[in-house]
Amino acid sequence: MFSFQIGITAQEEEEPSSAVLPDDVKAKLQEVFQLLSQDIGQLVRDAEPIRTILKTLEGQLPESIEEVLIPAAFIESHRVQVFKAQKHLADRAQQEQISKQRDDFKNQLESTCAEIDSLKKTKSELESKRDSLLQVLNRVNQEIDVVDNDLAQIQPTIIRLEREKQEQAHQAYQLHKSMQPIPGSASDDNKVIQKADKIHLRAMNAIQNALRSL
Repeated sequence: MFSFQIGITAQEEEEPSSAVLPDDVKAKLQEVFQLLSQDIGQLVRDAEPIRTILKTLEGQLPESIEEVLIPAAFIESHRVQVFKAQKHLADRAQQEQISKQRDDFKNQLESTCAEIDSLKKTKSELESKRDSLLQVLNRVNQEIDVVDNDLAQIQPTIIRLEREKQEQAHQAYQLHKSMQPIPGSASDDNKVIQKADKIHLRAMNAIQNALRSL
């Protein structure tokens, strides 16, 4: 789902003691290294291939390498925490998008309300003007006819905008209801994933150091 890179390099980890390893052991360590290069989400799902290889290497590896490979071989114990943290991060990203959409609808709603208020104000001003013009003679009556025609054109627009306002308000409310609280924080979830990631990166580093020293 997500890929996390932790700031750990071969230089930052304590280098385990070097030992001369046979070529077949080096080859199997290379296989383990390739398996550890997978995404952390895949590693915590199934590390059985790593354990299978390490079983064939029992008693052939320096203790310093075994110390970092064994936790990586059983990294599935972090699966629930890692999956939960990844889901939390994905849910947060989704809710941020929903929140943005909700705010966009809210802005559109406010804009529509402002436009409706402006049209209603215009209608009210025209009605006031019409009432004044009714007191004038026949010449003014012609102007009233023009104003009435304008009012007839404004009313359908107001009705349409009222419908749009109700729809936008409904959509904004539905988006608001769909937002659910997420336990913990993004920082806590990242720490869980970093902890698991550090285990497999440390194991990879040990293999690299062992292979590079030969």
